[in-house]
Amino acid sequence: MHFKVQPFNFGFALLKNILAFDVIITHCFNKKTTQNNIILFITKRRKVHVPSFFILSFYYNYNTLVSFNTKKKIYRLIRLLIPYVLWPLIIFVFSKLNNKLNNKYRKFQYLTSFDILIFQLLTGQGQRLFHFWYLFDLINTTVLFMGIIILFRKKHLFIINLFLIFSYFIQYSEYHRKIVPYFRGIEGLRREIEILPFAVVGFTLNALNILKILENYKFNSFIICLLIYNITFDYEIFIKIFGISYHGIKVNILSICVVIIFYLFPSNKIKNKYLINILTFIINYSGGIFYLHQVVHFFFKPYYKEIRYGTFNGVIQIYFISYIISMIGANIFYKSQLKFLFS
Repeated sequence: MHFKVQPFNFGFALLKNILAFDVIITHCFNKKTTQNNIILFITKRRKVHVPSFFILSFYYNYNTLVSFNTKKKIYRLIRLLIPYVLWPLIIFVFSKLNNKLNNKYRKFQYLTSFDILIFQLLTGQGQRLFHFWYLFDLINTTVLFMGIIILFRKKHLFIINLFLIFSYFIQYSEYHRKIVPYFRGIEGLRREIEILPFAVVGFTLNALNILKILENYKFNSFIICLLIYNITFDYEIFIKIFGISYHGIKVNILSICVVIIFYLFPSNKIKNKYLINILTFIINYSGGIFYLHQVVHFFFKPYYKEIRYGTFNGVIQIYFISYIISMIGANIFYKSQLKFLFS
């Protein structure tokens, strides 16, 4: 098995930070709070944050997935399971203590229910941590790919891409509309069929060295992807279908274009090493920002009106508060696997 070394890519580092910020915009920004056309334009031309994250995740973890080293695979699963399991437990314990001490955050009372905690752990779905459906699907898809690679070592890429075809067959048929209601309230299962193609794309991009090939035609590829993104975004050139959030080929095309554009980002033109160092430093905590932003939003909105009203400045405040907490936590536990709670 040929393993490819994944060199640092400035464009991907920049993209991860933008995607983390974009997630906060999705969950915490109220567009009615601004008339700024630039902000409205930025917050409109998006909605590919989760798909792009999924593509990047499986692109970067290709070597681990195809490796014969079982320890690497177990380590990858532990890295995902630690935040998935421990954050709900931490909030559960806090809720118990909080309700005994004061009424400040009485809304957390629902988390004192053991049944709700179990539901959160089994499905990745719950208030304040409802976005953990993403981790739920990431873990499930990782296990699926590992199983396929073990069972079909020589034909795993072909089998994995069959799942992309299967996913779009379900989405563009009536089966998707019929299946989704059975999983009401379990977002991870409702979205699994929509999110699966992005994992296939990320895995395949690395397996076939596609991004490396495009580097040979960097300028042309960059411009073409930029044009395809804007044309696809602005015009309905695909059949509208039923779905939750990330359904249809259109979202996949947009996400692939975003990933390619940032991969081919002309970082060699940036001479400011200070800027590059800042971005590479921040990227280490994009996971923590994702895990924490909803909790930060809840706890700080009584004290910051910008956060309470969902302004763009409030989104920036949530980003930096989440970042600071993640940075402190990751450095406190840097010798322990608990660092995965913040990175």
